[in-house]
Amino acid sequence: MEGLTVEIGGLKVVRFEPEGPPRHHPLLFVHGMWGGTWIWRNYLRFFSSRGYDCYAPALRGREGSKPVPDIGKVSFYEYLDDARAVAEAVGNPVLVGYSMGGLVVLKLAESRQPPATVTLAPAAPRGVFALATTDLAKAAVKYSPRILMRRPLMLTKDDMSRLDLNALPPEEQESVYGKMVPDSGRTMFEMALSGIPVDPAKLHCPVLVTAGSRDNFTPPGVLRKVAKRCHTDLREYAGFAHLMHIEPGWERVARDIDFWLADALRGSGPGRVP
Repeated sequence: MEGLTVEIGGLKVVRFEPEGPPRHHPLLFVHGMWGGTWIWRNYLRFFSSRGYDCYAPALRGREGSKPVPDIGKVSFYEYLDDARAVAEAVGNPVLVGYSMGGLVVLKLAESRQPPATVTLAPAAPRGVFALATTDLAKAAVKYSPRILMRRPLMLTKDDMSRLDLNALPPEEQESVYGKMVPDSGRTMFEMALSGIPVDPAKLHCPVLVTAGSRDNFTPPGVLRKVAKRCHTDLREYAGFAHLMHIEPGWERVARDIDFWLADALRGSGPGRVP
């Protein structure tokens, strides 16, 4: 089954309609930096086959969504506005976010009170130190001119392979890196240096944080602190890295999320938080 591309609020959104009896709530998938709708293809197929109506927007500045004059100057809060616009259009979706998108959905959950929120290797909110390894600190220094000057930001293939793609086979690393696009130095500054605040007291839904043991971009130690700070459930997966939704064995994580959602949503009807 292949999805349909629809437009919501000027954004290109890939939609996979549910197979069989539909679930109460749709799922909204928010990608991370350098990504697009393509990173969710496995999950869109998987969760639509389990009855979920699935939506994956391309955030502004990519895949024909809301053209921007300079991607380097796009703010995290503009990406948040994009996710909010789609969430409002599709009803009351479960929020699913990866990396930067994980932080977007945590921030969105503060105000929307979704039925549940799932984060895959989310970027750390303010109060959790993100540059927790030597490799991350070196990368921050190396790319600091582009981050500080709000310029388009793209890691070299070697840096991306070491930090982000390290659990993929070499040929798949090449393919995935070829799909990536430059992203916002401003957004990276806001996340990594000034920090995006998330108020745990405003998270009134079940929240799941997933972490990979080999993640060099958001290491598991950082994600344990994120889960503790936000009072959320945490699942750690041995052998997985930052792209656990496309790495070999991704079905294992998807199945666990499916089971977790079944528990989190049990007894919740449309528009109701468990």
